[in-house]
Amino acid sequence: MNNPFEPINARLNNLEALTIEVLQLLRSTNTASADEVGGIELATQITRLSAARIYTLVSERKLPHKKRGNRLSFRRSELLNWLEEGNRGTFSQINADANQYESFNSRKGGRKTT
Repeated sequence: MNNPFEPINARLNNLEALTIEVLQLLRSTNTASADEVGGIELATQITRLSAARIYTLVSERKLPHKKRGNRLSFRRSELLNWLEEGNRGTFSQINADANQYESFNSRKGGRKTT
C-alpha cells in the first residue's frame, strides 16, 4: 500500500529545512549589520540627512564619528543610538516626568509662610 500523504510530508520537511536556513541567514546578517562601519554614504543612508548637514554636525561634534586622517567613519549602531536620543516625548510622557519631578522635589508639609 502506498501512503498518499508521503509526498506532502516530504515537501513539508523540505519547506521546514528551507525556513530554518533562511532564519539562520537573517540572524547572521542582522548581527553583522549592527556593527557595520562606513563613510558618509552610510551616515546619509541611516540619518537621511544631506552630506553637508552631516559634515556640519561632525564639525560641531554632535554626531558620533571616528576620524583617521582625512577619513570620516561612522558605526551603524552609534548612528541609530544617536537617532533614538533625539526622540521627543509625548505629552503623557512629559506630564508623567513632570509629576515625578514634582513629587521628588516637593517639601514635606508644604511651603512655610511667615
